[in-house]
Amino acid sequence: MYVTPDDLIKLAVAMVIGCAIGLEREVHNKAAGLRTIILICVGATLITIISLRFGDSRIAANIISGVGFLGAGVIMREEGRVRGLTTASTIWVSAALGLAVGYGEYVLAGVFGVAVIVVLWLFTWLDNLIDQAAIEPRTYDVVHVDRDGKFEQLDNQIKHYGVAVLRHRRYKRDGGLHVEWDTRGTLDNHDRLTTALLADPDVRELRY
Repeated sequence: MYVTPDDLIKLAVAMVIGCAIGLEREVHNKAAGLRTIILICVGATLITIISLRFGDSRIAANIISGVGFLGAGVIMREEGRVRGLTTASTIWVSAALGLAVGYGEYVLAGVFGVAVIVVLWLFTWLDNLIDQAAIEPRTYDVVHVDRDGKFEQLDNQIKHYGVAVLRHRRYKRDGGLHVEWDTRGTLDNHDRLTTALLADPDVRELRY
């Protein structure tokens, strides 16, 4: 199989687009970084070129669904939240951009590539702002020293940090008191409360 000048142009464009998107992922230390995104974009372009050579559009059509399985591998559940969705979406859209490059739609791929970079770079601060302001339910599982007034102190501390207490449950365990608080509050308030609880010498165990 021969390599044409047009193939080399497609390779170069795919590498530039993949590099631009992958750089953002690398800077933010994501699972799919610079090399991964470049390879996905270049790979999708190559498969599309082969599809055009053999006149079989089904080869290129399977790129997006196939890359979907790759993206699913970076999605995980951590601390009650689903993480990796943005990285998985980036993998998917990088393959789509490679597909466009493979068909020779350079302007289309360039415009949408810029749009992807804008979303990843400029919308990060907005996403963080929304996360900080969003109300998140959280259950605190605390084992503390059994002494008079400690439960009331912790209960007041939770409210002091702007976290609303919905209900609580108290148990006796291993010489200490085991308390579960069902709460709601912003992520920022939860973080400040968690820091305070971890610094409390009377708190033996903390889970949330």
